[in-house]
Amino acid sequence: MLPEVNMLFDDENDAYEFYNIYAEKVGFFVRRSTLWTTSKNIITRRTFVCSREGFREKKKGAKESKCPRPETRIGCPASMTIRLTPNGKYRLTEFVPNHNHQLATASTIHMLKAKKIRRKARAVRENLVDDTVVTPEFENEDEAYEFYSMYAGKIGFNVRRASMTVNAENVITRRMFVCSKEGFREKKRGANRVKKPRPETRTGCPACMVIRLASNGKYNVTEFVTFHNHGLGAAAASDLVMTSLTAGSYQDCGVDLYDEALDDCYGKQNLIKDDATSNCLEGRSWKRYKCKVPHYGDVGATLEYLQKMQHDNPSFFYAVKSDEDGNLTNFLWADSKSIMDFTHFGDVVCLDSGYEVQGYGRPIALFTGLNHHRQTVIFGTALLYDESFEAFRWLFDTFKMAMNSTHPKTLLTDRSAVISEAVAVSWPETAHRFCVWQIYQNALQQLSQAFHGSRTLEYNFKRCLFDCEDEAEFLMAWREMLENHDLKDNQWLADLLAVKEKWALPYGREAFYADMKSVQQKDNLSSELKIYLSLEFDLLSFFVQFEKLLCDRRSAELQLDVSASQSTKKPPSMRILRQAANVYTPAAYRMFEREFELYMDCMLYNCGEMGTICEYRITVEDNPKDHFVKYDSLNSMSHCSCKRFEFVGIPCRHMLKVLDTRNIKDIPPQYILKRWRKDARSGSSNGGYAYSFDGDPQTKRHTLLCRIFSIAAARAATSAESFAYMESQSSVLMGQVEQFLENSPPDIAAIIGANCDRTQIPVESMITDGLHNHANFINGSADDSLTFPFTMGAGTLDYR
Repeated sequence: MLPEVNMLFDDENDAYEFYNIYAEKVGFFVRRSTLWTTSKNIITRRTFVCSREGFREKKKGAKESKCPRPETRIGCPASMTIRLTPNGKYRLTEFVPNHNHQLATASTIHMLKAKKIRRKARAVRENLVDDTVVTPEFENEDEAYEFYSMYAGKIGFNVRRASMTVNAENVITRRMFVCSKEGFREKKRGANRVKKPRPETRTGCPACMVIRLASNGKYNVTEFVTFHNHGLGAAAASDLVMTSLTAGSYQDCGVDLYDEALDDCYGKQNLIKDDATSNCLEGRSWKRYKCKVPHYGDVGATLEYLQKMQHDNPSFFYAVKSDEDGNLTNFLWADSKSIMDFTHFGDVVCLDSGYEVQGYGRPIALFTGLNHHRQTVIFGTALLYDESFEAFRWLFDTFKMAMNSTHPKTLLTDRSAVISEAVAVSWPETAHRFCVWQIYQNALQQLSQAFHGSRTLEYNFKRCLFDCEDEAEFLMAWREMLENHDLKDNQWLADLLAVKEKWALPYGREAFYADMKSVQQKDNLSSELKIYLSLEFDLLSFFVQFEKLLCDRRSAELQLDVSASQSTKKPPSMRILRQAANVYTPAAYRMFEREFELYMDCMLYNCGEMGTICEYRITVEDNPKDHFVKYDSLNSMSHCSCKRFEFVGIPCRHMLKVLDTRNIKDIPPQYILKRWRKDARSGSSNGGYAYSFDGDPQTKRHTLLCRIFSIAAARAATSAESFAYMESQSSVLMGQVEQFLENSPPDIAAIIGANCDRTQIPVESMITDGLHNHANFINGSADDSLTFPFTMGAGTLDYR
């Protein structure tokens, strides 16, 4: 095929390969020449030229060589130029076919160096590629290597990484995995003088697997050769064949592991047929069992940190999950302040587990939320080396136990089928939605070329994610984005739109959201921790930085509390604004003030009355969509079709218009959520939803008392006077408790004492006594794993 202007290529390497094939047929070499890149090293323009383009540079001070190299560059004008288009593909914009030198003829074409290299490899593989082989897609090159290594172990040979192609960002776009007997040993000078030469092991075996990076960011197999020109090891000895893949090498490089039992894994996933002679792979339903190997020293560092934290604060909660082999795979922890934060602000929780997208070195996951100042707060932290369904189910059940058997109203997570399934089982009453901020982070990876090929695509995509609160507006904006940027055929965007009800703002507005998306755009905790999660740092450095981050965040919240209570600003002149300024924090007041300003542009029309309920139609100029508000004069309850109050917790402009029309100058108390008030932390607020305690009554009483006294201790520690009073009253209280217990049946006191003693078992005894024999573990999980919860208020879980 001849190059033609306006031809499209998926990436720069595809264009280079195309021009190479054309050059081989015509009879010349190809060389990459000038390029233009963005600040993020995305290539926006590239020119490929004939190898004889230009002239050899004359270097200053270079001495005349006795045997100079022959001049090969003669200023040949032949070239091909491509440019990045808004849809992320490259368009051929200029093609010059003319050469000013003689091209290789049919009789000399085989002498070309590039041609000889490619023909030598192709000649062997050309008739050996097995087109009947069906292989899965791979997330990365390591996953493909693991897959081919497992296949090799089943068949009976070793695998070696061979040639690869990378782009300007050092991303591998093509990789070849070969049999260890591929090629031949290079003949080195002096090899004949070796007394005991090593035996020849390479036989030029053609067996290989070639992968290429697809437009969706995953790797597809483009060639799979199953033929070997040597004898294979016995299938029963496959474990011996794979001795090079030791556990130590896995820990050193930190790659993913698969199920140890190869026969079971392949039998369950239908990867390889029982008939070994067919040498055929099957099934795109193949799934990777995601279990990462902790970096060397990480498990010990984590246990050391968790043990120290609980020694310093007995209310510190942590739990450890192990697999069926006793290996520690997942960790979850939360201090008493985080648990108390959840008590007040745990109505909306975001699970940020996008460490793979962000490029972290360790699998960190954060349970975060928003406080009354619209600051991000951390409720819990986890290290997730196991990402199976059972692991996420353990994570959600254990987090619920840490938070006094309470689950949030709304949970925001990354788009994952495994997480969705686990949430449905563990927290069936929680509204589960996909976090739009994490979707945006994924889009930066999936649509990176398209974003850099267009100045407006990122703006249009963020508008669809964060700004469209009306369904018709959202669908129109999405359709215009696809048409304007030629993305109608983009499969990732098509899959995303198919589940729009789980993430788009116009849908699911009855689920409380607390305006999380606005805060996440400005305040991203993960970016502050990213550098310390790198494998270049030991995990203890991360824990130090993590504690510093928590301390700084909590200090900032105290400063805002003081600033809100001692504000010297002149109060607003309007009565309803004065009320809002007095009860709301400054951050919440700004949200209310914005709605109040917009209500001035609203026009109200009475649609009729039925008993005590009146219905109104609210219109806004330049906005074709009307909103309807139902107002009940009996209890001052309002319900607006925009559902902003249900979604954010602040009365909307339409409700304010109705209140003003009915001469109501104060915000009804039921529309001032305590989570947005200045006194949100006062009392024992639980966010308006009831606690449900599992287990026996003693565990319930013990857990409730731990929460009550944790809150009391936090409040008393704010001043020296309250601390002294609390300390003096503690002995009086303990005396009254002991006096009461003396008059109670002896068995009750013994049981309560045993329960308190049980929760103080240190980590050393757990390790010394053996993981499987320890008394304080959760047994009966779906994957035969063990879980160790350590806290004063720990309960038990049962997966049976």
